[in-house]
This record gives sequence, structure tokens and C-alpha cells, in this order.
Amino acid sequence: MVRTQNKGAAGVWTEASLRVSPEAVEAAAELLQDLTGNGVTVEPPIEALGPDEGYVLDESAPVRIVAYCRGPVAASRRAALRRRLTLGTLKDAVRGRLAWREIREQDWAEAWKQHYDVERVGRIAVRPAWREYAAAPGETVISLDPGMAFGTGQHPTTRMCLAAMQALLRGGERVLDLGSGSGILAIAAIALGAAEAVAVDTEEQAVKATAENAALNGMQAWIDVRLGSMEAAAPDGPYDLILANINAAAVSTLAAAMAAALKSGAWLLAGGVIAEREAGVAEALRAAGLRIDRVMADGDWRTFVARKA
Repeated sequence: MVRTQNKGAAGVWTEASLRVSPEAVEAAAELLQDLTGNGVTVEPPIEALGPDEGYVLDESAPVRIVAYCRGPVAASRRAALRRRLTLGTLKDAVRGRLAWREIREQDWAEAWKQHYDVERVGRIAVRPAWREYAAAPGETVISLDPGMAFGTGQHPTTRMCLAAMQALLRGGERVLDLGSGSGILAIAAIALGAAEAVAVDTEEQAVKATAENAALNGMQAWIDVRLGSMEAAAPDGPYDLILANINAAAVSTLAAAMAAALKSGAWLLAGGVIAEREAGVAEALRAAGLRIDRVMADGDWRTFVARKA
């Protein structure tokens, strides 16, 4: 995800967590992301049945959504978030109170490990770095330690991007991962045959995580990791594929710059878009000269597959 850097107390992050009814998950997730400036994680109400026995999902139970901010969160900012949660469709969907707690950086990885397992999307399997996993025949395994960066393969928009990449990449492409987060999409692109990738993010912690995960997969020679946004990547264009799993506002704002950085006939995957903002994003992409080939949907989330003429 593309995020605005929030300089706060070194070594400390603030966690905001909320439980909402299932139908309000997307709206609440986008709200927390907008107000915290970072990615969110959605924890469905599941009950594990035991090793290798799967789990049971209670589709009627409240869903926990968690967001993170670097450093302490001001009282005025907390109050603004509480007010937003009392408006619109969220007014009757929130279950309980918004909870806050501080997390030290060294404890972050342990917090992620509690909710992170192998994720499979097509022929790609995303393996947590701390878990053993034997690849199935024809399967490509990516090792990932998200740390404090967004991007684990669990979010619908990430999964849609991973699925679309498998259909689009033929081998030898130059790829831009805009808002790289943990680096999952850049790493997947190289694993699928892309020749090289530029990965950029506006958050220093995400840049660090992307570089570390590239090294974890032995791909540091093919993934150029940078701090910034389009201004940091555009000079090295044009690209065969741009991956922009960010949010509706950023996709719309950067549509023209992304189009300019694409080769003729090249592809853009733009995700992180909630359904109610689909029309606005579509308008911005078309205004930038891109043709929308299809719009992928998973619940209320949308991912655009667009092409430059």
C-alpha cells in the first residue's frame, strides 16, 4: 500500500482494533486505513479444529479489523475516528468499543504470526518464513516475513493481483510495484518470470521489509527497492506491468503518471478499491488513456485490469 509517512516515537506502534458485523467489514477496513495511513488486517471469526483438520468459519459472528500507526496517536485523532464510526452504515455495525494498545517493534512479528498461515493463489503459495511447507507439483513458493509492512497474501486485493499476474506475465517483463508493502507482488512477479522489478513505497519500514523479503527469496539482484512513489520509479520506465495495490484515491491521483510510465500495450493492475469508489477510479483510468479490460471483484473489493493502447 502507498502510505504517508508518520514519524512518531521510535520503536513503538499503536494498534487500533475494532469488531464489526460481517456486512460492514469493507467500509470499516477502508475507514481505518484512511485514518491511520497504513494497511489493515481482517481477522475472520474462525475456530481451528486441530492440526491438518481445517477450521470452521462463523459467518454471522463479528469480524475483527486491526490497523497500525507508527508512534502514539493523539487524542484528537482518536476522537475523530470514534466520530466517524458513528456515521452512515457503520453506526449500527460496530460491536463493542474501539480498542487501542501500544506494540513495540520487536513484538510485531509475534503478533503477525498468530494469524498468518500459508496462502495459496493459483500456482503461487505464500509461505510464512517461520513455517515449513512442501511445494505441490507445479507450485511456486514465496517465503514472506511481513514484519510491520502491509501485504501477506490474505487481503482480497492482494489475492486478486496475484491471480491476475499469473495470467498476464509471459516472462522477461520489467515490472513496477507501486506501494510495495512487504514486497509480495514484486517477489511474485520475479518468481513468475519477470526479468526485473522496481519496488517503491512511501513508508521506510515497507522499503526495509521489501528489501529483506527480496533477499529471503534470493531475489535481491532482480528487485530494486526505493523510498518514494511514482517520482522515484518513473525515470526508469517504461514498464511492461505496473502493480498498484494501493487505494482508490491514490490510484485516481496517480492514474496519468502510471499511464505515462507504461509501454504501449502494457498492463496496469490497480487494487485496494472499495466497490463504492469503483466508478470514480474507472473514470480516472479512462481519462488517463487506459482501457479497462476487466474489473475483478471479491466481496466489496475491486481490482482493475487495464491496458495502455
